[in-house]
Amino acid sequence: MTQTPRQVLAEVAAAGYCTHPIQLRGLTVDTETGELTPSLLRVACKDRRMDVCAACSYLYKADAWILIAAGMLGGKGLSPEVESHPRVFATLTAPSFGAVHRVTASGTCHPGSRPPTCRHGVATTCRTTHVDDDPLVGAPLCVDCFEYDDAVLWNATASRLWHRTMVRLRQGVGATQRLSESQLHKVAKINYLKVAEFQRRGLVHFHAVIRADGPDGAESPPPEWLTAELLEHQVRRLGLAATLKGPEGRGFQWGTQLEVTDVTAGDDDGKRIANYLAKYAVKSTDSSATFARRFRRRDDIERMPARDHARQLALTAWDLGADPELEASGLRRHAHAFGFTGQLITKSQGFSTTFRSLKEARAAYMTACNEGAPVVLGSFAYAGRGYTDPRGEAVAELLHTETVAMRQRAKERRVAELEELGSSRSGSRTRSRDSRSGSQTDGERDGDPR
Repeated sequence: MTQTPRQVLAEVAAAGYCTHPIQLRGLTVDTETGELTPSLLRVACKDRRMDVCAACSYLYKADAWILIAAGMLGGKGLSPEVESHPRVFATLTAPSFGAVHRVTASGTCHPGSRPPTCRHGVATTCRTTHVDDDPLVGAPLCVDCFEYDDAVLWNATASRLWHRTMVRLRQGVGATQRLSESQLHKVAKINYLKVAEFQRRGLVHFHAVIRADGPDGAESPPPEWLTAELLEHQVRRLGLAATLKGPEGRGFQWGTQLEVTDVTAGDDDGKRIANYLAKYAVKSTDSSATFARRFRRRDDIERMPARDHARQLALTAWDLGADPELEASGLRRHAHAFGFTGQLITKSQGFSTTFRSLKEARAAYMTACNEGAPVVLGSFAYAGRGYTDPRGEAVAELLHTETVAMRQRAKERRVAELEELGSSRSGSRTRSRDSRSGSQTDGERDGDPR
């Protein structure tokens, strides 16, 4: 159905520039006349993935930034004093399940190895200088050597290994003062926020902010002995030592590439880390829409346009899901995530505010802004997806892009104005000091006996 341009714009704006809005059918009531009207509403899909909906993922990314920044700098119910609490930024990676093509500082993928070929007769060297967007990056040098089963089971186990690591971290920190975990809880708390990211080889790894608080959480400082240095030491120790028995009795642990950095001081560090982590919160498994949805049949995986390595990981997860011993792992439901069953962004309860609180605050604000609008009655039923006019999707994408660009230009203008204001005030203070200095010199000359 074709609409007038004004109708298209009104429908797109009502859905918040969502690319794939959800259609809901039900009754609305006019608050002024009391008239009941059967209505078809279009609401935003609220998909967090940038490859699915740019507008909804933009909003989710903003919420993620607030969630992270509040735990780093305070705000949204947290005291600004939380900024001074000891904290570290850690990256924990997956172990190796076979050599893959990679981007290196030296430029050469795999410069040399002995023996020159693997047991399948495939060369173990690659002298190619790969670039970041090379589709070969992350793919195994030999597909027969790559341990696909273990890679998928690692993804399925990673969240549990993180939980085990945090339990061991609290126990390790307490042990330095001869405190049990329950005793530590009475004098200090260790809170965290972590974001999962998929590497090009299809394995998940975690970026995390780990913060030490007092017994009342973010509102109280930790004891003096609980320093960032202690946190860093314990995270490094456990990053190399933590193990977990996964499905089929296989043992899993973190990879050897472990990074831990003290990020206690500095407002810039808090904002930088919030920016860094928020961008991963809106990514799909392989940064495309191909793996943004769950698969219903094995044929769907075989026919989809994807890299061979990514397809094989999804197929492996699907096939392993048929094993009765692995059925509880939900591998088929998470084949699109290569077996990873966790959430992309998680946190401990005391780290900061919640997504729900942010959404409720936004809903309350929008309700106040739309006072007098029709009120929804009863339950609404799903009626489909998309806009009435087929041009709606393209219009939504254009308006979202332009809105983001306008906000960026407005931000740049504000920054420039603040910098100009700061320079103007600095110049005024300099001239004032020069003036006072000149007046003092003149006075001294007036009293000079010569």
